[in-house]
Amino acid sequence: VRSRALGGRTLHWSRATDRMSDLEFKAASRDGYGMDWPISYADIEPYYDRVEKFIGVSAAPANLPQFPDGSFLPAMPLNCAETIFDGACRKIGFPATPRRVAQLTQMLNNRPPCHYCGNCLNGCDVGAMFNTVAVTLAPALKSGNVTVLCDSVASHVLMDGENRARGVRYIARYTKQTVEAEARTVVLAGSALENTRLLLNSQTGGLANSSGALGQYLMDQVSGTAVNGFLPQLKNTAIRNDDGKAGGLYVPNFSNLGAGQGRGKFIRGYSMSASGGAAQFPAFATDLPGFGSAYKKQVKSLYPAYARVWMSGGEMLARKENFVQLDPEVRDEWGIPVLKIQCTHCDNDRAIYADFTERAKELFRAAGGEIQDTKPEMAVPGSLIHEVGTSRMGRNAKSSVLNSFCQAHDVRNLFVFGGGCFVSTGDKHPTLTMMALTARGCDYLIDSVRRGEIA
Repeated sequence: VRSRALGGRTLHWSRATDRMSDLEFKAASRDGYGMDWPISYADIEPYYDRVEKFIGVSAAPANLPQFPDGSFLPAMPLNCAETIFDGACRKIGFPATPRRVAQLTQMLNNRPPCHYCGNCLNGCDVGAMFNTVAVTLAPALKSGNVTVLCDSVASHVLMDGENRARGVRYIARYTKQTVEAEARTVVLAGSALENTRLLLNSQTGGLANSSGALGQYLMDQVSGTAVNGFLPQLKNTAIRNDDGKAGGLYVPNFSNLGAGQGRGKFIRGYSMSASGGAAQFPAFATDLPGFGSAYKKQVKSLYPAYARVWMSGGEMLARKENFVQLDPEVRDEWGIPVLKIQCTHCDNDRAIYADFTERAKELFRAAGGEIQDTKPEMAVPGSLIHEVGTSRMGRNAKSSVLNSFCQAHDVRNLFVFGGGCFVSTGDKHPTLTMMALTARGCDYLIDSVRRGEIA
């Protein structure tokens, strides 16, 4: 789901809130591929703390260097299937911990805890799940310094004659009227690709693109179909509301953790999740043979026993060959060129997915499970909706678009927040890192204005 609405994709996300580590930020120094981020974990750690305390993250400490702990609310309890998988992980030596999710288990900032209704991917009735409408927009509006303009389609960043951003041009959604909003500083904070599309459309060759890197190094994360099956221990047990909570059991990356270590099949790594039980609809039932009373009894018997192990995120390598550009022919309803996307997987991506498949089967069997399907298929890029890159940050303005504070190298009063600044994907879900980098960039912006560096 990609949502062009107030609140955007924060209304439709899995709430996974993972901290990246120096395993990701300094990966190039370890294995020689690509480029290091211009920040370290120490630079972003205090902002991870700030964001977690504000939005509320339910989790349990894992004490793993590749999966840094944070400021947590109590973790959501594991259900029956997750408890079985947790025991299996301990038996075969996989790290495991409850999934870290931006969903409250205790009251926080006048927001009530989750009541386990299971409707998390369509907003949240009570505001227990983090989304911008329920959590960040309200205090922003209360400050009196914010005006929200819905149904306004941004088309250009406006520039003056001194290479400074002077505002934004947008198009009224229904009337198609063009409006210009003046500003001393311009901040783009849409999705990675919408930010890049706006920059590409704002100037011939792309705004803030002296490096030529704008639009390049597009990444999603490696993903695909899960290893599905049944846990015999749970057949014919009580049918419970097993998808009323977020999360599941999470298996942090355990590949290539040391310099030169790993199985040698690929560089970087991946994480897995495992869960099961009775979901709102028994999707597995469509794959079972039969009909009538016997069929219904079989579905009911297996309903609480259904289980799956899936890839939470595998690192898709940053490659120049994966890029976006403005389509020379196709325009949207408001006359803005759409993006033409070129993105494929490489051999390393495929090797990561192949290894995940074998390890997922190993975990399923260790749990005593019966595997239903044996050939999980790798998904096409974009399927996980974790697209990042295309306006990456870096120390060298000749090879990157932004500095470490998400400020454009070429335009001092232009900031670009979101996933576009990512240098690599890592195996963690990207949202928490996007928010922490935004908080860090805002501090820098405020300090720069106070010092008179951005007039």
